[in-house]
Amino acid sequence: MQNYRIRTARFQLIVSFFSSLILFTFVQIFAFFFPFEQSLLVSAFVFTVSFVTQFILETNALTKDYRLLLDHIDSIDLFVKTLSAGKLSARMNVENVGAISHVEQSLNELADKIDTQVKSLQRLVDENVQMNVKIKNEAVTAERQRLARDLHDAVSQQLFALSMLASAAEKTIHSNPDLAAENIADVSDIARKAQGEMRALLLHLRPVRLNNESLDKGLERLIHELDGKTMIHFEASIHPVPGLTKGVENHLFRLSQEALSNALRHSEATKVVLSLHEKDQLVTLTIFDNGQGFDPKQEKIASYGLKTMKERAEEIGGHFMLTAHEGEGTSIHIRVPIHREAKENDREN
Repeated sequence: MQNYRIRTARFQLIVSFFSSLILFTFVQIFAFFFPFEQSLLVSAFVFTVSFVTQFILETNALTKDYRLLLDHIDSIDLFVKTLSAGKLSARMNVENVGAISHVEQSLNELADKIDTQVKSLQRLVDENVQMNVKIKNEAVTAERQRLARDLHDAVSQQLFALSMLASAAEKTIHSNPDLAAENIADVSDIARKAQGEMRALLLHLRPVRLNNESLDKGLERLIHELDGKTMIHFEASIHPVPGLTKGVENHLFRLSQEALSNALRHSEATKVVLSLHEKDQLVTLTIFDNGQGFDPKQEKIASYGLKTMKERAEEIGGHFMLTAHEGEGTSIHIRVPIHREAKENDREN
């Protein structure tokens, strides 16, 4: 930019010099062919000098304005680059009054707005981080309280009942063997229930993962393990569902675990049926138990984790439906649309 200014000044000086020389030469030639008085020659010379002087002054004035304009443009360019580099506190020094100064003032006002918006965004980010930490802490506290309540309401009471029945059997084993046998049978029954409660809690606290296997294979493995370790009979009708993304498969597998955990802990069922199939671009997951059921209008849904299951299903664009009646068992139906293109993109990635 500086070299350009020097070349411009030199060019203007050369133009002024040759303009003066040409005009004076023209006067001399005219006087040679058309002689006139010396006073006229002097007047012509004075006119020539005045014209050239005025031309030089005007040229210098234009050059000064042009240089000033270039300085302003350089300042604006540097200011924009400074803002782009992240230094939002920078401002332009506005001195003169004019169109360019108005532009500089507008740029300063724009920088003020950008700086204010960035500070607001940073404040919102800080607030979101604090809110997320608070929500996480509250969720952890609520989960601990729920687990403590479950352990107290189920396992703790069952262990207390085991202790009382075992003590009664010990006292009556000689005097009343029949009563002692009944107490021992009750001990065995309560122990099995307590074992089921513990397995359900472990399934909830330490969920089984798919481990790079498909959803249908993971569900078959889960049902096989539960059927061999609990007193409940499990049946499964599981069909492979191609086209599911890993995220959808993981969500459906986790939903299955939560539903089975609820059945183990609360239903008092003797049979649980799980089915997985696809129809009309929808994958349907159903878990049914023949347990005691409940009235959804009276029970607190959150106490059974059903609210969490509903939210988890909605996260993958699914629909959650619960059907329950007292004494008739409970059914959970989850339907999720299948997007084949999403699966293909997931594989490519």
